[in-house]
Amino acid sequence: MSTEPETKRPKLMVESGEPPSKIRSILGDEFTQPTPVIEVYIGRVAENRHLSQLVPALARILPIGTLQHLKRVNRDGTIILAPVVQLLEKLPVESAVCEEEQANSIESRLSRFLLSEGIDRTIIDGLCGQQLKVMPVPATQPLLRWQYEAANKLWPCKFHPNRHHEALYADTLFGAQEAAAHRRFMEICLQLSAHYESRPFGVCVHPRSAGSRIVAIGGGSSDRHPIWHCPMVLIDMVAVSQNGGIWHRKQDDVQSDAMPAEDGFQLGGIDPQYRRFVRERYGDTVCLGAEPTRTGTAAEVDVAGAADDNLAKYGPYLCTGYDVYLTHEPCIMCAMALVHSRVRRVFFHRPTPERGALGTLVKLHAVKELNHHYEVFRIV
Repeated sequence: MSTEPETKRPKLMVESGEPPSKIRSILGDEFTQPTPVIEVYIGRVAENRHLSQLVPALARILPIGTLQHLKRVNRDGTIILAPVVQLLEKLPVESAVCEEEQANSIESRLSRFLLSEGIDRTIIDGLCGQQLKVMPVPATQPLLRWQYEAANKLWPCKFHPNRHHEALYADTLFGAQEAAAHRRFMEICLQLSAHYESRPFGVCVHPRSAGSRIVAIGGGSSDRHPIWHCPMVLIDMVAVSQNGGIWHRKQDDVQSDAMPAEDGFQLGGIDPQYRRFVRERYGDTVCLGAEPTRTGTAAEVDVAGAADDNLAKYGPYLCTGYDVYLTHEPCIMCAMALVHSRVRRVFFHRPTPERGALGTLVKLHAVKELNHHYEVFRIV
């Protein structure tokens, strides 16, 4: 079972008077590494006018499948025939009685194959009359411009710029005001940790609500229970704010703390001591409380055509649309719990050696097979 970082740690930045500053995105390897390559056979027709017949014929008999992001014909007139493995599997081989090595050369085999597919003999002779070449080409479509510029030098390929991805890679996603808000929430986590025995802390924020409200606060208590890591506790507190929860739903607490605040927002996800701590230090500059759950009646749904929107009908669902700020990088168990809770973004301050699942040990948020993905940032 994974455990949280030990309680004895070096001083946090907040203790030395240095607030968190830089916000760096943690992207999957497909964004940070060069585009992978695959080897293909290329050839050249004797006359360019033959391309108008050869290209559609090859699309029919030798489709390039996952290489649709590549232009089949290069600027210099060379043409992709097929990936090396695919072409070798496709072409026939003469029987063992044939002793001439030339009969089983790739050019001869391709010639026989194209002829059997009804390609004009003149085109075949022009293509197979010269030695075919093997060269690497981009195996996948480039995701970022720097990848495209490198990949395009190998072979012309398609590229669709994505401004969001470019901003993530360049760490320019957040404007000054939004970045300041993220740093403030991380500062709250660090202040809580410094005040409460250096325990790992986290806050869950509804970024789309007025004032970006803190809906829940959680502190790690793995000394009391082996799976009460900070993110696990935080998720349970979010559930409490939605009239749920497992570990922290005491009946007395539900009656006293989960009642709506004066502004109509639920405070059940924030322990009273943490509530007092934040209000004493930040006053009205930080909003507290979660949206209340609803029954789904028409009277509770906004008029703006949201009658079919379950979130509009029933209020918040788990951590859908929420941002989570953590003093420490979560382990695999906690990172997966954040996937299941449908969190929107995760910000953490300190990497967790040997156990961190969002960049240190693995990048769980970048695993394509998962049915939910969140963005991850480190505030340093």
